Amino acid sequence: MTQQTEIIDLLADWDDRDKIIMAILCDLDEATTSAQVITEQIRWMYNSRARHGIKRNFKRLTRQDTSKDMPCPSYEALLAGAAKKLGIHKHCTSIEEYERYIPQAVIVAALAKMSPPQRDQFFTEEFNATPMWDAAGIKSREIGGLRTAASVLALANASGYAVYAGATTALGFATHAVGITLPYAAYTGLSATIAQLIGPPGWLALATYGFFKVTGTDWNKLMPVLLTIIATKHRHQILSAQQERTLNV
Repeated sequence: MTQQTEIIDLLADWDDRDKIIMAILCDLDEATTSAQVITEQIRWMYNSRARHGIKRNFKRLTRQDTSKDMPCPSYEALLAGAAKKLGIHKHCTSIEEYERYIPQAVIVAALAKMSPPQRDQFFTEEFNATPMWDAAGIKSREIGGLRTAASVLALANASGYAVYAGATTALGFATHAVGITLPYAAYTGLSATIAQLIGPPGWLALATYGFFKVTGTDWNKLMPVLLTIIATKHRHQILSAQQERTLNV
């Protein structure tokens, strides 16, 4: 990927609700809605190994500009790092593939860690998927109403909303796996419902999965952040496209 997108630029058009979600995921106060502050926190989280090394060498900390040792990652750098941690980087050649494959890998990993009854719930229990679509302004009888989580993902793929649905679902897995509790309104419907269906034990089992082991970049915290960026980015794209169609009518 030659394109490099600054995180702060991605956050610029987000509303306060979206930024509050990011603040919570970044261990910031919920009142923190500054894109600059959130971006700075992501920089520190991404450079966790370098940060600890600098702390161990106080002289180095006082002599050097830490931003040179700990640059803020671009969106593409976060995607590449997450894909490598998940072992799928060799299959990703474009931003679109990273955004599709990363959430899918998280979902598959979570399902693999669940017990057979927990997986059965994922595939068989129905819930109201409408709030998820409402959050993105999607009005469709074909994909709304009562659905299983698996069927929602399949319908989203057929309808062109695969990345949005996948990233939202994976966000539920990633946050619950590490014990992060977001306000119900923070979720765009699907992830909150899945969390209630399966319950904390199923989600927390994922904490033993490889990318949550802190070695270098703290993917324990960054994976939910990245999934939120992917989901929000695509939700905004859906809303923008719908507004454009409305104006052209």
